[in-house]
Amino acid sequence: MTDDPGSVKTHRRTLAGDPADALPWQHLAVDACRAGNRRQALSLFVRAAWLHGDGAVLEQQIDGVITPALNQAVTLMQSGQVDEAAALIEPLAEIIAPRGDFAHVLGVLRFVQGRDDEAGQFHAASRMADNGLGAALAGIARHRADYDFIGTVVIPVYRMEDTIERALDSVLAAVRHHRAASGDAEAKVHVCVVDDASPDDTVSRALRWARAHPEQSVAIIANNRNRGAGRARNAGAAAAMGRYLWFLDADDYYLERHLFLTIRALDEAPEAGFVRTGMLFDGIDAEVTQDWRQASENCYPGNLCVRRDCHDRIGGFPEEAPFYPAVADDVAYSRALHSRFGGLKIFDKTVHYTMRPGNALERQRAEMTGGPPSAEREKPDSRFVAIELLTRRRLYGLACNAMAGPEALPAPQTDAAVWLETGKELIRDQRPEPAVAALVRAAALDPSNAVVWFELGLAANTLKRDALALRGFQAVASLHPDAGAARFNLASLRFEQGVLDPAARHLREALALRPEHGGTLFLLGRTERRRGQAGIAQRLLGWAARVEPDLGEIRAERAEAALGLNRPEDAAELARRALALAPGLFDGHTALAGALEALGRPDAALPGWERAIRCNPGRGGAFTGRAVNRLTRRYGPPPAPASRAGTGRRLASTSLGWHGRFGNQLLQYGVLRLYAARHGLTLEVPPWPGRHLYGLDDPMPGPALLRLPERQVEASVMASLSGVESGVEDEVLADRDVTAYFCGDTGFLAPHRETFRGFFTPGPHIRPWTDALTARLRGAGHTVVAVHIRRGDFGWGPFWMAPESWYLRWLDAVWPGLDRPVLYVATDDPRCLSAFAAYRPLSARDVAEPIPGAEFLTDFHALCEADLVAVSNSSFSFVATMLNRRARSVVRPDKAQQALVPYSPWSSPVLL
Repeated sequence: MTDDPGSVKTHRRTLAGDPADALPWQHLAVDACRAGNRRQALSLFVRAAWLHGDGAVLEQQIDGVITPALNQAVTLMQSGQVDEAAALIEPLAEIIAPRGDFAHVLGVLRFVQGRDDEAGQFHAASRMADNGLGAALAGIARHRADYDFIGTVVIPVYRMEDTIERALDSVLAAVRHHRAASGDAEAKVHVCVVDDASPDDTVSRALRWARAHPEQSVAIIANNRNRGAGRARNAGAAAAMGRYLWFLDADDYYLERHLFLTIRALDEAPEAGFVRTGMLFDGIDAEVTQDWRQASENCYPGNLCVRRDCHDRIGGFPEEAPFYPAVADDVAYSRALHSRFGGLKIFDKTVHYTMRPGNALERQRAEMTGGPPSAEREKPDSRFVAIELLTRRRLYGLACNAMAGPEALPAPQTDAAVWLETGKELIRDQRPEPAVAALVRAAALDPSNAVVWFELGLAANTLKRDALALRGFQAVASLHPDAGAARFNLASLRFEQGVLDPAARHLREALALRPEHGGTLFLLGRTERRRGQAGIAQRLLGWAARVEPDLGEIRAERAEAALGLNRPEDAAELARRALALAPGLFDGHTALAGALEALGRPDAALPGWERAIRCNPGRGGAFTGRAVNRLTRRYGPPPAPASRAGTGRRLASTSLGWHGRFGNQLLQYGVLRLYAARHGLTLEVPPWPGRHLYGLDDPMPGPALLRLPERQVEASVMASLSGVESGVEDEVLADRDVTAYFCGDTGFLAPHRETFRGFFTPGPHIRPWTDALTARLRGAGHTVVAVHIRRGDFGWGPFWMAPESWYLRWLDAVWPGLDRPVLYVATDDPRCLSAFAAYRPLSARDVAEPIPGAEFLTDFHALCEADLVAVSNSSFSFVATMLNRRARSVVRPDKAQQALVPYSPWSSPVLL
């Protein structure tokens, strides 16, 4: 109830005659505020502000609503009522983008609730750099950076000074390959070198290697006397981090696929305790008999990846006297492991077993190739009899423990319910990696528990472990074949992965179980539209709209489908209905703008693109639409598109311009152009700024092609351009519609750098402008130093922001040694310029008139031309350094070191 119902009716009558009158909306907002309805009041104030455009008035009005709510929320938090505080202010955040004190209080709430990623987003939005929340988040981030490992490679060393560095090099190469092949640029593997009292220079060389490669986590443990390889491996395993263990002898080395294949195998098979790969036997690989190959590969620790808890449950490597020094301890270990757990075998050869004088391979060389037994087998001594007896004793003890029940085992908990609760708790703590490990154990112990599989699917999906997430949701659907929700979840995952055919199949199965489920109808309509079936999509979305008449997202999706059917008038009407239901709907504004463009009304379309950008500045589609609209009005149409290739020669990327903004669009385009050229394909792309700015004339997309999942595309393209036979690329991606961000390590592009740069030569329209900009920069000083400070849509997830203080420390260090330096600050937030005032910086407004639609190009070109560049954690400035031929030093922010560190644009991850 409001204080004056008659006033409310009056204002509503006024709005019925003129809904664009801002004053009645403000009066209604004030009435709602007096009645205690903060959410409605905010919504009405915002609507009024859209109409009158007075931001200062809006600020005053919303402060009157939000400040009391924040004070009340803080009081509730202080009394321990955290969830109640969240319930009070969360609804307000759905209407007003939090910033300042509002964002800070929400950030504190999220931090206390253990939702660190969201807390970080709100902290960045608050722009309160130096406070307790920032320090707490930095502490959590540092802890995760230090301890979040997939597993540990244990390397025992004794007299291995000639080979230890090669072994460590092979681990680092395998880690890098895993990051590229898995698409997880953050994946980390720890290395534990165990010095078994080696008398030579082995440890010094390992230490020098570790200090030369600070990006690779290495620990060195020292024994004060020689204890044998088995005991050394146990010491390394005891100090290990992560869920998996690998054991590498220092004279052997990994081939680069070893970590990727073993991690993937165990991640996708939660019931397996270990996995073994094939081995490459130095010098005699082609001659080794099949029996010897099988026996060696089943007992050698170097080709093994084992779960840490499985290693613990068999007591590690035997340490009894007959096994010391290093006699058959690996055989006994393997027999115990195989007796207690199921394992997997990968036949790819991923470990090189080196032959050296006196080692097992050299001693047994003759019999491994079909010759006579070695001397040690002809005359076995009593130690081997003792070893066999002790091995049997160990196996018997393990069997007895297993029969006695889980409580008798010396390992971690083996009750599936305990693992499930542990996994849930870890998920609540925002620790998905260990949560997945716990849930994998729960699934292995109770494979019929649908709750376990569902939680595992969710956690794996959070980590983008697509195969494991898929396995989890498939298990739920299999255990509950009549549950439509299970199939809907499975379909949602497949849709997110871009695997549209299975997604459509699962959605139709879900629809048969729940014919009137609006979410299923909506997602199936979206799926069919992306499969190129716009007509089917329209019918499904019309059905969904009847089931969910108040959902603006459905009407916006129908508008996009109508555009696909070349019905722009219908699309415009559907988009307007969507916006009537949800005025802040990004997809509604882009659909309306796209329809107006198709109707030949670019002037009317431009405000739609700009409204969409205000709704969500981080999404690329509206950014691209606005840029193309304004560039076309300034310069006319871009170069005429070339003709499309015939069947079998097409490669389309219809999402270019919609996934990622300018810097990432250049990266996507450049990578796909390289791939297309390598395989004789013709790349087809929609309108995007590169056509105007770089004179590109690629064909426009033709008839719809099969879309591939992003991860499949990325792995295949990277493998092809790196020239590595990785097994990822099964076929050339001809006649496919592809998309990927390619924000992992850029090493695969290094051989193609000049071709890549050549794609982005300024076109004839802007070449005079870029030449003049370069001349102004060079005229301002002899050494151009450029820094990029990205704010705007950043501050969440991987798009974290480094403080200005890191850049200032770097400038203080390099500036005195430069010849007539001039500082250029590239930024989307001019307020940060004041931090650099002592250097009298230049910015975009000082050096060039902006290009309408490509206002960003001033900053981008300056970054391309500078002599020293300090980038942000952004593909925009990273790609600029890829195109920069002048720079003699490039640095980027590093969370672990809390500073700017050097990097190579052609062998580094794009985002950290």
